[in-house]
Amino acid sequence: MTGCVFCGAPANSKEHVIPQWLSKGPREDIPGIYQKPVVDLDGTILRDVRHRFGDITVKCVCTTCNNGWMNDLEEGVRPFLLPLILGTDEFAVILDRKMQSDLAAWAMKTIMMFSFTNLKEYHGVIPAADFTYLYRYRRLSTRRMIARVFHMPVRAHGTDEEVLFEWHLRKSVNPKGIVGFLRLGNFGIQVCSMRLPGDKQLNKFKEFPNTLPLWPPTERWVWPPEEKCEEGHIDALIYGGHTSPFGTSKKR
Repeated sequence: MTGCVFCGAPANSKEHVIPQWLSKGPREDIPGIYQKPVVDLDGTILRDVRHRFGDITVKCVCTTCNNGWMNDLEEGVRPFLLPLILGTDEFAVILDRKMQSDLAAWAMKTIMMFSFTNLKEYHGVIPAADFTYLYRYRRLSTRRMIARVFHMPVRAHGTDEEVLFEWHLRKSVNPKGIVGFLRLGNFGIQVCSMRLPGDKQLNKFKEFPNTLPLWPPTERWVWPPEEKCEEGHIDALIYGGHTSPFGTSKKR
């Protein structure tokens, strides 16, 4: 038995990558009951497997973490996660700073768990320091992590079922780090974590169509925004050169 990726205790617990209540609750009929897991290190799809998203589990954490702070993260976003996924004016939601912080931490935790659904040699793509920081502070770093969100159309990948959940993870060379992407229905999240010297911090993202800042948290914003990202914007976001913050700056 290997150790918990967060605290090092025996990894004796199965973690559901996506909350079961999303697929087993009163809205089982929402579009997109399947997800498509992807790890993208060099532009190549390593696995393309379809599952009901509520059934996917990984065994890389301990019972204490799973039933404790990880569960707290999930419960923190539960009141507003489904309206974000549906992305309709009927279920509009206002996110304050606390909600943005909780959502960014939950998204990072979810991308981390998704990374363990792939081949073992790719489990170490996310640096151990990122697991340690999330475990210790229950949030992202304001110095070397940044996140933004997108209102996105759900796409079907050439099948009858729409894909509700999709994820991508790749390394960033300059600066060194990772870029993660998570799609939750009509809601898209991009998280970047960069290894930086202690006297530097990340710049903001380069301007991109129809985006909202998520981390570091800002003043309240309303979801959904007026316009969705176009399909070409999504591909540029995931596979193109618009996925990383541009440069670093001295800390003030």
